[in-house]
Order: sequence, then C-alpha cells, then structure tokens
Amino acid sequence: MKKLIGFILSAIVVLSMASCDDKTFDLDYTAPLTITFDGVDNSNIVTVEKGVMSYTAKIEVKAPATGIKFFEIYQADPKTGAKGSIIENTSKAFDDGEGKGVPSYSVEYTIDNLIQNRCIKVVVTDGEGNVFERNLLVEITPVILFSESLKMETAEVYYGPYFASWLGGRVYMRRDGEAYKNEIDFSMGDVVLTEGAAPVPALVNPAERGANNLLSIAGLQQVKYELTTLTKAQFDAITPVDAAPIAALPDPEQQVVKLVSGKVFLFKTASGKKGLIYVSALSAKTGTVETTTGEWMNNTTYYQATISTKVAVP
Repeated sequence: MKKLIGFILSAIVVLSMASCDDKTFDLDYTAPLTITFDGVDNSNIVTVEKGVMSYTAKIEVKAPATGIKFFEIYQADPKTGAKGSIIENTSKAFDDGEGKGVPSYSVEYTIDNLIQNRCIKVVVTDGEGNVFERNLLVEITPVILFSESLKMETAEVYYGPYFASWLGGRVYMRRDGEAYKNEIDFSMGDVVLTEGAAPVPALVNPAERGANNLLSIAGLQQVKYELTTLTKAQFDAITPVDAAPIAALPDPEQQVVKLVSGKVFLFKTASGKKGLIYVSALSAKTGTVETTTGEWMNNTTYYQATISTKVAVP
C-alpha cells in the first residue's frame, strides 16, 4: 500500500511539472495580430473636449506572420462594449494575389454627432481564421449632467427628501445626507401653501425647511424654483453637450413650488448650479413619519415622486 501511494504521489509531481512547462501559459506570448488606435492607451478610452462633436480614430492592424483576411467595424454598446450592427462601408476583404492576407492595414474612421458617449468595435480575421477584436470608447465632456430615474419622498421613509446631482444623482435621508450636505441641490416636503389648507407635496428651499415645519440638515444652501412650460419632449431633447436650453431660462424666484406629475421644474442653487427636474410620477403614500418635535406619527400621508434631472455644469 505504501508503494502504491508513493507511485501516485510521484505521478502527481510529474504531471505538475509537465503542466508548468505548458507553453499555453507563457507570459511572453505575443499575439500574431495587433489592433492599435493612434494616441490611445490600453484603456481603449479617449475623451474629447467640451464642444467637440466628432472624433477621427486612426486604426492600424498588423499581422506579419499570418496576414489579415477580413476587417470590419461595428457599433458597440458604450456601457457593456457588446457588439452591435456593422457600420456601413467598413468591411474589407484582403488577398495578396496568392490566397494570403496582407501583413498590415491602416484606416481612419470618423465618429460624428458626439452628443453622448460612443463606442466602436474593430473585428479582424487573420489568415488562419483567428478572430481578434478591440473596442474604442469615445467619451464626451458633458456640460449637462443627467441623472437616472430616481425615487424621492416628501418625508423620510424609504428614500428621503434630499437630492444631489453628483454621481449620476443621489437621494438622501438626513442620516446619510449630513456627510454630503454641500452637494445637496434641492429638497422636497409636504407644505401648507394656503392658510387652512392641507399640506401638498412641494419642492422646498433646503435652507428654509425649518421655516416650513420640516425636518432639516443644518447648513444647507439656498435654492429657488419655478414651474416651466417645457414639455417632456423638450426636456428629453436636451443633450449632454448643449447647456443653452437651460441657460436661456430666466432664473427662478420661488422658495416653494407645488409638485405636479408630468411637469418640468427649474431650480438654481446659491452656488450657481442651474438645472431641470422632470416629475414622471407622483403618488400619495401612508407611513410612520417623524415630526419636527421628535414624535413619530402613524398612518401619516406623504408623497413619493419619480424624477429625472438635467443639470448644467457651473
């Protein structure tokens, strides 16, 4: 039995030595075909300056040993890099006259209408049928920051009443918002707009929340609002590279503005940040809500809004 175990262990050692000698794992491996973008590092990302609406990629492919047989450029998803449809007039087949591919190929491709990040995927097949790919992501420098569609509340229940436009848009409760209060752009609350009437959901100046009988965070900045006449289509048409539609709007003057679903609101902070808020949904909810006196009130009505924003970079 000892001899058998010894034999098995010896076999394992021999197999391990053989696998370590496998050239498949050679760190000095050199690919037979290379795809390069002039002026772009291994991140495969290039960023254009503000206002630049096109970028010309200088593409070079080399395959001195195997040759290049086919070359194509595809659209690609800017977030995932997944291949989309082939770009018209970018497909080429090569033959050196002897049934072999060419050793190198260079071409320029211009990406126009850069109103958002764009990505292309270069796909090359060598003379042995191997396929090689490399993506190029062209990032714009936005002058308008877009938020995702976010849920926000007029009370602190699940999401919170404080909004900051950084990091793709963030909604905070007080316990989280305290650390980021310098980033908070606007807030919501249930406010009595007419004496004797019931509170209504509203955009509220963060610096004046206390005056409106709302819980607050000390040190929040002044913010003004206005209901605009912009439609959803006009809001959607604003691109990340053109701040003119927002800059052209007169500065808002209201401390508090009633929220209405389907409407576009303008806000401007004391720090000079100016942006639009689109309210896509607004619904009444019931929950346990804390009052300014520290009491917790059961079955209290508050409102939940679904919003998206477009904010001009100061």
